[in-house]
Amino acid sequence: MNEQEFRTSLRNALGDPPPSDLRKRVEARLTAGPSRHRSSVLGPVAATLALVAIAGAVGWRLVYQRTNATSTVKQSMVATPIVPTAAAVDPLNCRLPVVIMRESGPPGQLVTEPGFVDTRSGQYVKDNAASIAGLPGGAFEGTDVKPYRAPAPAWYDEVVRRWLPVGNTLVAPDGRSYIWTRLLPQGSNVSNFKSAELHRYDLTTASDHLLWSYAGYINVHQWDASGIFLDTDPPPPAGGTVIYWLIDPQTGVATQQPPASRGSIGPTKLPGEGQNGAFGWESFGQDAQGRTLYRFGSRQAGDQEWIFYESAPGQRVTIYKGQQGDATGFDPLGAMGDGHGIWFSDFETRGLWYWDPASGLHKVVVKGLPAQLSGPNSAVYVNPAGSCM
Repeated sequence: MNEQEFRTSLRNALGDPPPSDLRKRVEARLTAGPSRHRSSVLGPVAATLALVAIAGAVGWRLVYQRTNATSTVKQSMVATPIVPTAAAVDPLNCRLPVVIMRESGPPGQLVTEPGFVDTRSGQYVKDNAASIAGLPGGAFEGTDVKPYRAPAPAWYDEVVRRWLPVGNTLVAPDGRSYIWTRLLPQGSNVSNFKSAELHRYDLTTASDHLLWSYAGYINVHQWDASGIFLDTDPPPPAGGTVIYWLIDPQTGVATQQPPASRGSIGPTKLPGEGQNGAFGWESFGQDAQGRTLYRFGSRQAGDQEWIFYESAPGQRVTIYKGQQGDATGFDPLGAMGDGHGIWFSDFETRGLWYWDPASGLHKVVVKGLPAQLSGPNSAVYVNPAGSCM
């Protein structure tokens, strides 16, 4: 199946997206992983619905495109872990928080559950005590083609030792609070809202604080030591200029930022690349040091597969280089840095991968996973969702 056939199948399953630039952008924000799929990953939910309930849960900041008068910039929303894994923790002999996604369709079905994987044995155990009761945020407000989805456990915060309804991009560097957004008027969705609010919820005092309001859409990239980095769009139906901001997490003071301030324009071209104008790349997150992870090559069988980050402009550190569908079987869906290396979920293996620069790539075969859902294109994904313990 080629890309156009996949997109046609996707539209047939989920309906055409709304025409507004903003709504297209929000749909793309909820598109999981690389956009080019081979026939073995036909499932439309894996491509679009799979992250509606837990968008950003594993450090995935998902790729979209924006065109202006001069260029098309592929913007990756990126993430850093809230607390790097302690040096004493062996990533291949620890307890890793995960969110299991089970999906099938059409018609689209999605079930998620939080739990933990023993990375030495690969044994998965569901966390039956997981609860996000009383915590605001995490809901997907819906569009005119996708319904509202309630919050679900998305990230395990080891500092307060509880699951949160938001992904790690929204969690404070100290792990003691998180941010969430609200669309107004109350009950509106991304197709008809008028304004948005940015809130900070303090987990230690169970108190919520309104930080900032904007007459448009607020899209948070990450919260790190410099503050809360986000961008904004005008409300629907009008399109308009995207503006980048840095928000003080205590005072709510907003400072406008240059649009390319966070390396949003992609990897550095090397000699011979993009000579005919084509320079295809995809991004699916960051490592713990804030370096963007890139992927060259489609997911068509036999195509090249090059996963890397740049230690400096043009200096590529290869995580994996091979062919799609080769004997290694590495087919990353999402990524999460842990301070020393990177955890990856996988499109195909129903397992996990760990990479560090000293020992390379390691596969963790996960056992004890829940059964697949009934229906066509059923799949199960294991998504890292917190620091190893």
